[in-house]
Amino acid sequence: MKFENVFLSASSVKEADGRAVSSGISAMTLMGNAAGEMYECIKRRRINLASVVILCGRGGNGGDGYALACLMRRDGINVKAVYVTAPKNEDSARYLEKYLNGGGILLKYTDDSDGVADIITNATLVVDALHGVAFVGELRGEELILVELANSSSGFITAVDIPTGISADGKVSANCILADLTVTFSVHKEATVTYPALGYCGEVVVADIGIPEEILRSIRPEGCIIDNDVLDYLPQRPANSNKGSFGTLLALVGSPDMPGSAYLSAVGALRSGLGLLKLTADCETLTVIKNRLAEPVFVPYSKDIINEQKYSALLVGCGIGRHYDASLDELFKKQNQITIIDADGINYLASHINVLMEMQGEVILTPHPGEMARLIGEDIEYVNRNRIECARAFAMEFCCVLVLKGDHTVVASPNGDVFVNMTGNTALSKGGSGDVLAGVIASLAAQGVTPLKAACIGVYVHGKAADNLKLRYGARGMLPHDLPEEIGRLLG
Repeated sequence: MKFENVFLSASSVKEADGRAVSSGISAMTLMGNAAGEMYECIKRRRINLASVVILCGRGGNGGDGYALACLMRRDGINVKAVYVTAPKNEDSARYLEKYLNGGGILLKYTDDSDGVADIITNATLVVDALHGVAFVGELRGEELILVELANSSSGFITAVDIPTGISADGKVSANCILADLTVTFSVHKEATVTYPALGYCGEVVVADIGIPEEILRSIRPEGCIIDNDVLDYLPQRPANSNKGSFGTLLALVGSPDMPGSAYLSAVGALRSGLGLLKLTADCETLTVIKNRLAEPVFVPYSKDIINEQKYSALLVGCGIGRHYDASLDELFKKQNQITIIDADGINYLASHINVLMEMQGEVILTPHPGEMARLIGEDIEYVNRNRIECARAFAMEFCCVLVLKGDHTVVASPNGDVFVNMTGNTALSKGGSGDVLAGVIASLAAQGVTPLKAACIGVYVHGKAADNLKLRYGARGMLPHDLPEEIGRLLG
């Protein structure tokens, strides 16, 4: 993964700042650079600057705000700074002094609560520089009031580094700035790449403030963002080949009530370069799919299926209901190929988690938040508040690749590495989209792509296909069965 696509934890961001200062770059220089980047981002968006209010905290984030106020004041912009307490560090205090010496206006909410409230709510631009990445806990007192006033403003809201009320590690307090634009410094943080924190950031821009790249590279990232480079991991397709060269997938999918799941996962697999698909299910389901697809080998399901068939990967779960619960224990434990488990296969594991520990081959699980909640015995809200933490902890405990689906899908590996996918849109919020994804990932795994790379490639092209198709059909009009053909085009 490229360096530009990593994200750091709060402690790592603090470490990077400390190393930069130790290398001879002053904190005041970093503040000035941060303010300059903020100002350029604001100007590029042609935001109405008729009335600007900058909310300044007492730490370094507040210093960035005072430095920005200096730049705006220099250019004749009607800017006012609002503070709660005086700066606690010398560099921030110097920028405040520079701002005041230049004729800047400094306001304190408690000195004129009605007046300050009117100024904030009527501003055309509110800049949030109250708290940075070190924030933890809950907002109280004047800071809470300022956040509420900012959110009630009709103006554009820009956050300095990270919206107040959110920690860099993605924890969200009861009250947060709801930004239209967040200019985060040097590198992404967990909060700027995953929900729920990302929902408060608006558009996110990563700005270079002068911390040397070698310092940032020397710090282990919290995770990586999946981008187009992931396609470099696709295996070559030699000219001298046959169907056996590109893997065989055995797929236990579908049921009489959900034959569409079998169809969608099958087409997802076939369009992703698979050499041979062996589709197994009950006879009724197979009869339906035979009328839709010509490519698979159709195999009526039996308890001895894994002994009777040769395959390089096994997909289980898409639309199977609870019809196979009595035989899944033996199926999972006996086979030693890579297994991709989705939907009802995951629901089975939720009540038989010991089976996952006893499986011999490598495993990829692809739960949505509800299925993840069942796996870990928590509620959906807990999962959605802690997406990266849940995915990483489960993958490490059960030695599997975990694909936690949703907006900005999280992929976690057994060794704790985390990857976040940025492609996709609400067009995927339809029944059947996950079946296509499971088929794509299983197809790639059957072709010999490692489980982690198969998962990352799969979620990337799945989301990218939806982004492309949204332009043609709109988010409402795109259907899951539109995805496989576009995915095939992207995989090339």
